[in-house]
Amino acid sequence: MLNRTVAIAVVVLPGWAWCAAQEATNTPAATQPAQGKWYLRQKVQFLHMSGDPSSEDRDIDKVVMNTSLTYGLRRDVSLSIDVPLVFSSEESASVTERDLALGDIALTLKYRPFQRDLNPVDSVRFAVLGGIEVPSGDGSASSDSFDPFAGAVFTAILGRHGFNQSLIYKVNTGGERYSVRRGDGRADALRYDSAYLFRLSPAEYSADTTAATYLTLELNGLYETNGDNEILAGPGLLYEARRFALEAAVGLPIVQDVDKRPRTDLMVTLGFRFLF
Repeated sequence: MLNRTVAIAVVVLPGWAWCAAQEATNTPAATQPAQGKWYLRQKVQFLHMSGDPSSEDRDIDKVVMNTSLTYGLRRDVSLSIDVPLVFSSEESASVTERDLALGDIALTLKYRPFQRDLNPVDSVRFAVLGGIEVPSGDGSASSDSFDPFAGAVFTAILGRHGFNQSLIYKVNTGGERYSVRRGDGRADALRYDSAYLFRLSPAEYSADTTAATYLTLELNGLYETNGDNEILAGPGLLYEARRFALEAAVGLPIVQDVDKRPRTDLMVTLGFRFLF
């Protein structure tokens, strides 16, 4: 048994260290790439929104193509940049408007002060993060304001089960009265996300393991200081190989206490991750 455990630790973990974090699609994890490594993540997210409180009474479809690049400064510190490209279609009674624009760019520094590895695979981790959203100035996709944010993330990997919990608070220094961007209005925003992952296969890691498949369940909440509160919930799939991962998730509303911006009726996300 000891020799088998050592074999798993030596053979499996070097290629799995980045992906064993089991980060769900829309919930952050308390992990980062190793020192000197780059982590590229590309997500395409479709959002359908309705119930516009403005006089335009719009139905809104958005496709957000977000490119995230993270660099490991140390084993416990990383720096990342997120660049979203946003296509929107806003339909009112009189007109349909379409727009393609660059969204606000986020710069994030993450520090992991606590990590306890229970065995070669299982781990409990805690990280704090902070950063700022920089305005792109590109039309309706930009808030035209510098918005700082800070938060904390907890991750636990226990056997075939993974858990992630995050809280991130953003101070909005600008924004429109009736913003169609979730969390980008005049009110500050608190994002609270929870994720559970179950490893479908393999049942146990071995020296021959080259990939793993997970079933995910996420709760993605957004509270704004104007009183708006919305929670989306839904399943997803995550496939992790040694150097890349594929992901897909669906979010449907279970709480929609929203009257200062359009409600989110559907969220579908596809993604790709690559370590180099």
